[in-house]
Amino acid sequence: MTYIAHDEEPAVDDPRAAIDQLAEATIAALRAPSILNTQPWRWTLAEDTAELWVDPDRRLVHLDPDGRLLTLSCGVALDHAVTALHAGGYTGDVTRFPDPGRTDLVASVKRGRVTVPEWDRYQAIYARRTDRRPFADQPPTGEQLASLRTAAERHGTHLHLVSHDQLGAFAAAVSKAGRLEHTETDLATDVHTWTTRPATSGDGVPLRTTAEPGQRTITPRDLSGDRPAALPADTTHDTATAYLILFTDTDEPHNWLHAGEALSDVWLTLTAAGLAASPISEIIKVDTARVELRRLLDNIGFPMIALRVGTPTGDQPPASPRRPAPDIIELPR
Repeated sequence: MTYIAHDEEPAVDDPRAAIDQLAEATIAALRAPSILNTQPWRWTLAEDTAELWVDPDRRLVHLDPDGRLLTLSCGVALDHAVTALHAGGYTGDVTRFPDPGRTDLVASVKRGRVTVPEWDRYQAIYARRTDRRPFADQPPTGEQLASLRTAAERHGTHLHLVSHDQLGAFAAAVSKAGRLEHTETDLATDVHTWTTRPATSGDGVPLRTTAEPGQRTITPRDLSGDRPAALPADTTHDTATAYLILFTDTDEPHNWLHAGEALSDVWLTLTAAGLAASPISEIIKVDTARVELRRLLDNIGFPMIALRVGTPTGDQPPASPRRPAPDIIELPR
């Protein structure tokens, strides 16, 4: 997709120019990753504003009963939209939870002020993939990891790099969460529902994006069930992978939203740097595993999601499906 930046500044009160720019931004936000690729959001555009709403029909009732990861997913979409506005030469003016009486209204977005266009992260929106394969033996550099911390801090959140000494406890928490979401009937039902979606649905985790487990320190999430995974594990063992925990200072809905914005920023930043990633969200959805993560953080923060980051091997994995824009974006009438 080619984004058209403005050649000259339109009139400030030109609603048509504003709505066109916002429409482009919401189209870019369709590429945002989400929990089990549920895409739990919708946009409405009117006058000079784009509103981001929760789609309650896409909530994971058992895996995400409090809506933490639903809100986080909406935050990812929000940051994708703002990133697209930056590419068009606008700052993006965001009001989060603008109506206290409507908690399903996540944010309202205006075009904002003119600024210098930023292209790298916007281009990364369309290059980004969820890569579940083992990563190469070349670890992310200290400079790259520092840039990811900076991206997280831009949104008032923090990144913790799991140290070598913590890998055992981290691996145990991931393994525990993975077992529970396949042995607890309600949790297993949610996973099965969103990993066996019809090909025409434009959502869910299709088999073509799943990877064989191989020999890894951290047990990968089982999203293929009793079906053979599509992507080979390769010969690497994931030993150079960096494991990051994104955490916040408090644990309220506005933190969940900021965490999603931070996850988007971190993921687009690492993609632009030639790295790849996949989320480890199962440890957030299982309470006992979240307690273990808090211990790794010395109980000073609240874990929102974990991320494995590394150097990709081979060609890009297939892209996850996306729903068509008319199903998600309501244009002005």
